[in-house]
Amino acid sequence: MVAEVLSRIHAFTGTLAIKIILLGAVFLLMPVIFYRLFQIADAQQTEFLVRTVEQKGTLIASLLTPHLARFQDESPDELQRALNDVATNGSNIKILVRPTGNAASTGFLYVVSAPAVSADYLSEERKRLIEIGVFDKLAPTCDTNAAPTLRFTNPAGKPEVLTSMSPVHIGANCWVIITSQDTEALINTSIGQPVWRTTTIQIAFLVYLMSAAIMAWLFLAMWRNIDRFRIAARKIRMHGAGETSFREMNTIPELAGVADDFDSLVTALKESRDFIIRAAEENAHALKAPLAVITQAIEPLKRATPETNLQARRSLDLIERSAARLDLLVSATRDIEQAAADVIYPTSRRINLSSYLAQLVAAYETTLHAEGKRLQSTIERDVYTYASEEAMESIIENLLENAASFTEPGGTVEVSLNGDDGFANLTVADDGPGVPPEQLPRIFERYFSDRSSMPERANGRNAAPSEQHYGLGLWIVRRNVEGLGGRLSAHNRETGGFAVTVSFATG
Repeated sequence: MVAEVLSRIHAFTGTLAIKIILLGAVFLLMPVIFYRLFQIADAQQTEFLVRTVEQKGTLIASLLTPHLARFQDESPDELQRALNDVATNGSNIKILVRPTGNAASTGFLYVVSAPAVSADYLSEERKRLIEIGVFDKLAPTCDTNAAPTLRFTNPAGKPEVLTSMSPVHIGANCWVIITSQDTEALINTSIGQPVWRTTTIQIAFLVYLMSAAIMAWLFLAMWRNIDRFRIAARKIRMHGAGETSFREMNTIPELAGVADDFDSLVTALKESRDFIIRAAEENAHALKAPLAVITQAIEPLKRATPETNLQARRSLDLIERSAARLDLLVSATRDIEQAAADVIYPTSRRINLSSYLAQLVAAYETTLHAEGKRLQSTIERDVYTYASEEAMESIIENLLENAASFTEPGGTVEVSLNGDDGFANLTVADDGPGVPPEQLPRIFERYFSDRSSMPERANGRNAAPSEQHYGLGLWIVRRNVEGLGGRLSAHNRETGGFAVTVSFATG
């Protein structure tokens, strides 16, 4: 039980599709996991920087407070020099004042800035800060010491981050020291914006997309190449070698050796098929030659043997019948070997099955008429398929002979051919006794023959050697149909009789 469960698990997990699905699931989870890690790392970095800039703003405010207290007494240049001394690269410091008695958020006026900018620049920046609600935090008490970490675009069109806002009370006036940083100075943190907008995340996402595209390209190339191999195998099986090869269909250089090995295997199969057919023909010819001599030698012996010599006449009759049976067995053996060769490597081409079938039916109709039987055919025109003419001839002849053998004199053998849904469907039916239901699964087995439902001959004698059946006809049909990549089925007809249908792809 455990071994069976493990075997099923191995079979399930061993498929390439499952591995691709699992890899895809991992690949989809990666950005979620790494994005969360980036969020945590960026939050820690942002927290550290916010504390740093807060402390920096507080320090700047404490250094400038003495100058703000002496603003009325000392030269404005002194405040500008002090501001320049504390301003670092990438920092922007601006000092504003709200005069006594003005509690509105719009009542703040610029005094000085570092780096120094024009009055128009300061006026425009003041409007933008009012619009984003910076001064609302200070009105009306002017006692909020906050680090809003807001991103805004300065009048020069460059992005800045408002990092600290320190109010200083000097008498009745409210002084505010605002510090901001150029975004380049914040080492790509997400201060004031979503984390996915940081350069690090965007670069990581771009790398991920490129990796996904390369992986998809790789899998698509492999899948398409495997599909090309499948198409090549089908073409070689259905149409024969020469039209295509695995090397021609291969597009991945690393699989060139595999493609060459497949082509070598196809060549070996073709050579094996040719050898089997040649050996079957040679063996059949070698065995039939002495049988023909024996058959010819019997005739003068029969003429020379008196009718009164019953024992000699019986012996000659046994020899004649045995020679005929051996001749049939040799032919059957040759057909078996040829059928096996066609299964190993069928050589097919596109044929007009309608025309080919019509010719065979017309030739076979004469034989049926001589036996007092009729042949009725319904053949759709221009039905094409890929097949070997030798294998197709064997299929049709065996089906006709099987149907004729179960048809009594006066009966009818029916042949029909039609194209439907990409398949050429050939049906051969008789109006005989049919096949017992319990025997239906075995009718295509080798050496299986059940004619118990057939009526005995009127004279009570057994069938002649030429009429004996060895259970090879339908087996040869099955082997040839499978070798050509077709399918077959059989059933008892509701109106009486038996029908066999073979189907072949039309493309």
